[in-house]
Amino acid sequence: MRRILAIVFVIFVVGCGYRPVARVADSILADSVFVDVVMSKTDPQNTVAIKDAVREGIVSRLHRRLAPKQSAQSYIIASIKSLSFTALTYDQYGYITSYRANLTINFQTKLKDGSVVNLSGSGDHDFRVTRLVKSSRDTSSVISDKDRYDAIQNASTQAFDEFVAALSVKAMQKEKLDEH
Repeated sequence: MRRILAIVFVIFVVGCGYRPVARVADSILADSVFVDVVMSKTDPQNTVAIKDAVREGIVSRLHRRLAPKQSAQSYIIASIKSLSFTALTYDQYGYITSYRANLTINFQTKLKDGSVVNLSGSGDHDFRVTRLVKSSRDTSSVISDKDRYDAIQNASTQAFDEFVAALSVKAMQKEKLDEH
C-alpha cells in the first residue's frame, strides 16, 4: 500500500511540473553571484544583517556561488525600502512588551541574459523586549541592539524568500516566452 502511494505521489509531483527553486534559478541566474547591500542612512549598523541573510539565501536556497564583483556573472544589490518597528503588546502598566519589525527590501538583480530587474520582498518578525531578571520582570520597552539585529535578519530572510518566489515566477514567464 505504501509503495503504491509513493508511486502515485511521485507521478503527481513529476506530472504537475514541480521543480525545485534552485532548478528554476538555473535558467535565470548565473552560477556566480555578487551580493551587496546599499548602506542605509537611517540604519547603517543593521545593513550587515540584511547582507548576511541574502548571502545565506543565495548559497542555501538557490545553490549559487558567491563571487567578487569583478568575476560575478550576476549580481543582487539589496536596499532597504522601509523599516519600522510596531508595538504589539503592552503589560498592565502600559509598557511595551513585544514589537514587530516590518521590513521591505528592493532587490536589483542582473540576470543571466544581462537584463536587470527590480523585485521587492517584505518580511516581518515579532519579538519580546521584557525579560525575567532574578524573579522580577524587566519592563524596559527599549529595543536592544541584539534584538534589533536579530529581528532585521529574520525579516530579511522572509523578504529574500519572497524575492526568490518572484524570481521564480519571472523565470517561468521567461521560459514560456522562449517556448513560443
